[in-house]
Amino acid sequence: MARKSQGKQAVAATAAAHARLTPVDQAGPSDPATTLVNDEDTNMEDQGRHEPNSQSLSDVGAARTNSSSDTLDEDSDAGLELLGQGMKALVTLVQDLRQLGVEDLVLPLPKIVVIGDQSTGKSSLIEGISGIKVPRSSGTCTRCPLEINLSNSDANSSWKCSIYLQKSFIYEGSQMPFSSGRTSTLRGEGATRARPLGPWLAQGFPESYLFFQTTKKADIPQAIQLAQLATLNPGTDPARFKPSSTTNQDDRIQVKFSPNVIKLEVSGPGLQNLSFYDLPGVINQAEVPEEEYLVKLVRNLVLKYARDDSCINLLAMPMTDDPANSTASQLIQELHATSRTVGVLTKPDLAPDEAFEQWVDVLNGTKFKVGHGYYVVKNNRNPLVSHTVARQEEVEYFNGERWTDTLEPHRERFGTLKLQGVLSKLLNSQIKTSLPKITEQVRLKTAEIITRLKELPEPPKGNLSLKIFEKILTFEHDLARHLDGGSEEYPFQKEFHAAALRFRSTIAFSYPRLSLVDSSVAFKSSAQLPYRQSVTPTPTGNRYADVIPIDSDEECEASQKVTQTPSPSKRKQPSNDLPKSSPTKRSRLDRIPPFVAGQDNGLNSFDSSSTGIDRKAPFAKRFALADIRTILQDAHIGLPNQIDPKATKRMIRDSLSYWDEPLNELLDYTSQTCLAMILERASCVFALWQGTRCYDLLLEICQSFFQEKFRIQISSAKRVLDMERQTALTLHEGAMRNASEGALMALENACRNERVKAFLAKQDPEWDNNLGDRARSDRMSKVTDVQLGPNPFVQELRAMADVRGYYECAFSRFVDVIYQGIQTELFAACRNELGEALKQGIGLEENDAEQKCAMLLAVDPENERIRGELMKQKSNLEKACAWFESE
Repeated sequence: MARKSQGKQAVAATAAAHARLTPVDQAGPSDPATTLVNDEDTNMEDQGRHEPNSQSLSDVGAARTNSSSDTLDEDSDAGLELLGQGMKALVTLVQDLRQLGVEDLVLPLPKIVVIGDQSTGKSSLIEGISGIKVPRSSGTCTRCPLEINLSNSDANSSWKCSIYLQKSFIYEGSQMPFSSGRTSTLRGEGATRARPLGPWLAQGFPESYLFFQTTKKADIPQAIQLAQLATLNPGTDPARFKPSSTTNQDDRIQVKFSPNVIKLEVSGPGLQNLSFYDLPGVINQAEVPEEEYLVKLVRNLVLKYARDDSCINLLAMPMTDDPANSTASQLIQELHATSRTVGVLTKPDLAPDEAFEQWVDVLNGTKFKVGHGYYVVKNNRNPLVSHTVARQEEVEYFNGERWTDTLEPHRERFGTLKLQGVLSKLLNSQIKTSLPKITEQVRLKTAEIITRLKELPEPPKGNLSLKIFEKILTFEHDLARHLDGGSEEYPFQKEFHAAALRFRSTIAFSYPRLSLVDSSVAFKSSAQLPYRQSVTPTPTGNRYADVIPIDSDEECEASQKVTQTPSPSKRKQPSNDLPKSSPTKRSRLDRIPPFVAGQDNGLNSFDSSSTGIDRKAPFAKRFALADIRTILQDAHIGLPNQIDPKATKRMIRDSLSYWDEPLNELLDYTSQTCLAMILERASCVFALWQGTRCYDLLLEICQSFFQEKFRIQISSAKRVLDMERQTALTLHEGAMRNASEGALMALENACRNERVKAFLAKQDPEWDNNLGDRARSDRMSKVTDVQLGPNPFVQELRAMADVRGYYECAFSRFVDVIYQGIQTELFAACRNELGEALKQGIGLEENDAEQKCAMLLAVDPENERIRGELMKQKSNLEKACAWFESE
């Protein structure tokens, strides 16, 4: 294949380049056995990386021509260029293998790892090598490993950078958030023998998340800072921290350390083909006792990387400190890894003169010897200084007297460019040495996985995702037929319609009532009634003193039997354009008992002989005449015979206060019956898979979907109820006028009947003894309006009639809107959206849908989980094998 061809060309180009390079390695080539680095934690020192500049290398080259002692010969420069061309293919190959998970499945891959104590100038070193600026601050930017992959591109190409979040470890510790400036003791965060990285556990396959892409170097510092915040908040969606996110971002973090890597892929003209990791700075003591656990976590992370034989360690030591105190150097010695270590001395401009002799010994290899010797770099600590300027300053600094006199023999080890060259050479050599072993191990691992797959039980056969898809379609059609109704086979709509009618009947029969009490009240004039007199039912010996709803069905019937005697002052008769249906007929429409959830609500269970008001109107508001008078007086506007609309609205609001319970009963009934129907249909359609995780998951999705939609429906219904109660409004002027006039006629007739009875009882308490209905009616018809006198409750009856008229309009509107909402929102959502929710919940549209379906339909899901992981591993290893094969 092309990749293999590129690899061979790279090896040949590298060999030629080695032959032309000026010797720079004091101790000779590194040990062939080398190991790679994993993606773990960032150092806890300041992280400063300068802005990349595509012209930086040429600028440095131009500066060197001014000093022959600091200039590589032409052959050396040409060799580096040729070496870079070969390196690009090899470095890219290793990066691709790492991305496929080969490192976790087979053996460590070659890599360069930067190791050092805190505050050793390691961040400036990384900036000098990569030309990348990152925030130079403590906190989040120092607690996540950073992988930097540099690749040289064509001269006509533009500089670009992509940032990825590599999730190789799962966090299983405390998720308690805290600000970066606050400390907290977190249980279970410390390292143990079984868990060297504390709460962080390696997962089967690394996950890669593209976090940010840019062609502007100025975007990098903020992007890295946000990427590190995302990594330190493992319980939060990383998209929330993207530079383009509109979500408010702060410095709160869930963890103070993460071994998951932030990877930077940088390409541009003039860049060295290098790949390396920047690890957290090693610490001996935490700043606060609560963070003492970090000391061991960081140490174990460094050990994890540095112990691999394919790892080239880049040890940073500042010339301001005693090298004997370097903890990082001690760790490398403990691992016996000095033979594959390159030493880098930083901060030479700050080194005290009295200690300079010991650094001469270090460069000479007589003290603290490492396999590839030491290099000296000088970086500008000012983050505002560009990468180009910093490199020019470095060249000028090493042209100083001290470096050109006493240390002249080590000239080839001074400067960042010399360090870049040797690192590129060592990484190239390590990759070439490791490739044969890697290739063989990949083949062996592939054969092992194939054997394990054969040992597993046979998986479910066929196109499983298609089978589930077809069953979901069947369920969709079946559910639609039940929701639409229309035949005895699908009774759901019929039953719901009956429940809705019961709901309507309950609201209709809950219209406000007017009660007459003491018969003496009927004869008191308006002036005789005390202000705010409250009349309540009071049992007496007179049967007409009991509470009597004067607008009940019985009294409306009685009012029609009363024949008025003509008198000089006739009462005003209703106009001829009133509705032909009498109040009696309207009140007897839809004689359906109130719907009560959980009871027998059949339409045939109503006892037509029952006229008890409590059974017919359990939620009705009842007004006494004296109570209405109090309300009218409270809102009196100062004009005679006028009713303030505020009084009417208050009575209307009170009349609607009983609608909650019937509404809740209808919603409860809808929830119980609709969900039961959906689950029953799902259990029938998916019965073939009963006992599998797929069956359980499908029913769980159905239930959670309905519950979510029903919560929305409840909110909608409550909003409709709140609107009805907020204020009385209607545009049905004619309907309300007709309803009010009809109610006023019924109220006046019923009130007159009660006054006639009271009038006759006052004359003869036993007036109706032994009288039949006809005789009683004849006796009452002989009482004239003159005998009764003026009705003192005209205003009260008018107010009550207006309330009844509005109620008739409002309840019909309310019931229709609730019924329509359930049909067009809840039922429609179940019909049109539930199938799609099932497909998404099962994952039928995902790339690994077939594998997920196999796990869901398997009798033993664990076997299918193992099979899925092995299939992924096999696929990745086969890709790697293909890269190693020739065309």
